[in-house]
Amino acid sequence: MSTGARFDIRIPIGVLFLLLGAILTVYGMVTWSRVELYTRSEGIVINFWWGLAMLVFGAAMLYFGTRAPPRPLHSAAGDETEVREHKLGLEHEE
Repeated sequence: MSTGARFDIRIPIGVLFLLLGAILTVYGMVTWSRVELYTRSEGIVINFWWGLAMLVFGAAMLYFGTRAPPRPLHSAAGDETEVREHKLGLEHEE
């Protein structure tokens, strides 16, 4: 396995925020005219605006997660340590 690691935590976080942001944005658009829901927020349709903020954040996470260069699974120092431990008999198989 000398290829780069493809898992980046930003990708599932971006998907999660996109999904939740879309739900919240749609809910805010559906309830836009219900004044009694938004009296506590002084008439601001907070669900809609926070949904948009979550959509932007999720899109940014996905963008940067998919554009990141792949990182190696093993480093040169780690490979040297493995060889040295093997020569000295320090490996512990569990």
